Amino acid sequence: MAAAGNTTLFGLRAMMYGLTPQEIYVHSIKDVPDVLLWTRPYFLLFIFLDLVVMAVLGDKNFRLNVVLVNFTLGYTTEAATKFVARGMELTAYIWIYYNHRLLSLPFDSLTTYVLCVIGVDLCTYWWHRMVHEISFMWAAHYLHHSCEDLNTAVAARISISMLPFKWVYYLPLAFLGVPPPLFIIHGQLNLMFTVWTHSNLWPKMHKIIPVLGHFIEFVFVTPSHHRVHHGANKYCIDKNYGAFLIVWDRLFGTFAEEREDEELVFGVIDQKDNNHFIGLEVDPWRVLWERFAAAKTPGDKLRTLIYGPGWSPGQPRLGHPDDIPDVRGRKKHHFESPPWLSLYVTLHCLLLFVGITEMNIRISTVSMGLGLLHFAYVLLSGGSLGGLFTAHRASLQLEPVRLLLSLPLCHLLHVFASRPLVACLTVTNTVSLLLWPLVRTQALKLAARKEAKAE
Repeated sequence: MAAAGNTTLFGLRAMMYGLTPQEIYVHSIKDVPDVLLWTRPYFLLFIFLDLVVMAVLGDKNFRLNVVLVNFTLGYTTEAATKFVARGMELTAYIWIYYNHRLLSLPFDSLTTYVLCVIGVDLCTYWWHRMVHEISFMWAAHYLHHSCEDLNTAVAARISISMLPFKWVYYLPLAFLGVPPPLFIIHGQLNLMFTVWTHSNLWPKMHKIIPVLGHFIEFVFVTPSHHRVHHGANKYCIDKNYGAFLIVWDRLFGTFAEEREDEELVFGVIDQKDNNHFIGLEVDPWRVLWERFAAAKTPGDKLRTLIYGPGWSPGQPRLGHPDDIPDVRGRKKHHFESPPWLSLYVTLHCLLLFVGITEMNIRISTVSMGLGLLHFAYVLLSGGSLGGLFTAHRASLQLEPVRLLLSLPLCHLLHVFASRPLVACLTVTNTVSLLLWPLVRTQALKLAARKEAKAE
């Protein structure tokens, strides 16, 4: 791969799908670069610049507490992907490619490169459309849309439960003969391109680049297009599914232009006041189960799962457009978190993020058991820190358990290999254990205040 010798702004160019064909001619899966790691510094830079500019302009589409929630959800999904799945989602693709492919496309061909760009994006379009139009898949995607802010940090807000579904939509590329290494790298590039489109700052492209901007908006996905996709306004529902190319929406009738006479409201139609790291993952599935259990006939139960999330008996597959509520003017839920609590949770989440990144770098040398153990610790951390962050009484008891368990994980089981990280975890978690009675008392007071407001 050419990138090994030419790393000049490799990660930044990868963020914008700007790598040359020669840079991603990869013959073997083991030679595929981890684009997510290469692009991470620029991803963080994009988020930082996005938030700084919004703060200067007075844009209300960022709240640091919500940004932390987005990061935690993203890192948890990364841990599930790298520590648990470990490429299992590629098994079917690889088997089909080596046993049933129709063509043998060369890995170092410009034609194959173009086919990958178009093919991966077309498959992504249909995957994205289906997760909005099939209820049991929407339950996995709901989390991404449940953020009431729109900024680049929302791109990290991906659900663990999406992992079992997405890979199926790319199998046609295996039958076609797209080599697995090229499919993997184009899939990563396609995903990372979506980061910059999660922004409320960029105006329409033709306002920045006259003439050429109209061409860009006609062919490629821009922040304006994706703002519509994240809007809960009536005209935004089930629109603009494209990831890299917007032409699919134009071809298949799902395109909508951003209106300048109507302020967008971000989030979902049935927006809930929920910022618990684990609760956000579980709640959509609980709602789907309640709908399934309430259905009267076996046919309605099946339709509850495979029809749209807005469907009810007697309606069209995707529900009736007139039933979509008008959310214009809806106020955001207030995320109350005292500074001391935000600082506590942020510090522990940062250590969690560093631990996930460190394990990710060495995952190829780590046993499956150790990877699963680390992921279990990540889930426990999500439950305990999420409960503390949202003053959720039932979850508060998990935090001292997490703090205690982290010590043997560091010193006996060696889940964390970096000595500086082990030292930081040991000191921070020991001090947190000593302070826990005080932290718990303050968290219970916050919970009582929230309960009183809710009554």
